[in-house]
Amino acid sequence: ELQGVSNRTSRRPRAWHRACAVGFVFSCAVGPLSEVEAAPGIDIPMRRDQPTTVRVVPDSAWADIELSAATVLREIEVLRAELGVDDAPPKPEFHEGRRPSHVYVKSMEVMAKVITFQRRFGVPVGSVRDMPLSEPSPADVLAAVTDILDGLRAVKKQMVIETEVDEAVVSARPTLSGAYKNLADASLLLDGLIGQPLNRDDVFGNMMAVIEELNLIATKLQVVLDAETPAVDGPKGSIDVAQQQLRAIYKAVSLQARLGMEPSAVPTLTMVRVTPTETFDMIGLLWAEMARIKWHLGVNVSAPRSPQSAHADATDLFAEMLLIIRNLDQITASTRS
Repeated sequence: ELQGVSNRTSRRPRAWHRACAVGFVFSCAVGPLSEVEAAPGIDIPMRRDQPTTVRVVPDSAWADIELSAATVLREIEVLRAELGVDDAPPKPEFHEGRRPSHVYVKSMEVMAKVITFQRRFGVPVGSVRDMPLSEPSPADVLAAVTDILDGLRAVKKQMVIETEVDEAVVSARPTLSGAYKNLADASLLLDGLIGQPLNRDDVFGNMMAVIEELNLIATKLQVVLDAETPAVDGPKGSIDVAQQQLRAIYKAVSLQARLGMEPSAVPTLTMVRVTPTETFDMIGLLWAEMARIKWHLGVNVSAPRSPQSAHADATDLFAEMLLIIRNLDQITASTRS
């Protein structure tokens, strides 16, 4: 489930020492994923004129994923109608250029909410898939979305809801961006079923996942990262956190280009009314970017999940984002030498 950290004062040394202690294991376990021939030494492609080879996936694969994501929406609408949930959550923004990793991470978010919903009604709960050890294939993404459908239908079966959903329709040219948007809509609609939206503790948990991914990347590149969270001058709000998240995504995309990857598209975010839901979406996108870099470097080790967080506020989140940005800068500087 959405995870966090229980003790802010003690988590950083443990996370840092853990990353250092397993460095030798990583050096034995990792290998390059890129099809570009690796050079001696650090073993990663870094030239901008040698992008990672991109696998061409037929539109039919995206169609299956987008259709399943659209069906998830239909199933949630049936459950909301049966339970009399009629709130009107805000619509998420549409992000162009989404990749399998982005959709996979979003499916993890939605599945975690489905599990909360199952638990609320006494239905045997499913499980959230772990972050994969390499770039997820269309089959991996489809399986993650299918888990959501299975979880929702398990609730319908237990509650003897026999309403069948109308057949979903996908766009003329199916894309992962369309699937991502459907899952983002599904996530917001699920809030009415579970009785609560995402909160800052959820955002904090995924920030810890990003920090763990940074530790794995730094271990591979033999970079020593800062471990102390920076001090923050004055209280901060959700919009301050979102600004730093967008700044971090720009840096992550720049690092992808420097490492010879095909960089992701930077997401759009209108900085008007920012809530924990928007900041959770952004940190999920950053997590996906970190995972892409890790896979590109051949690090086939999962970042450990942190324990549940305890009452993080926007100032805590802002401070953690400053640490993430500082560590991204340190990793980027190491690629210039």
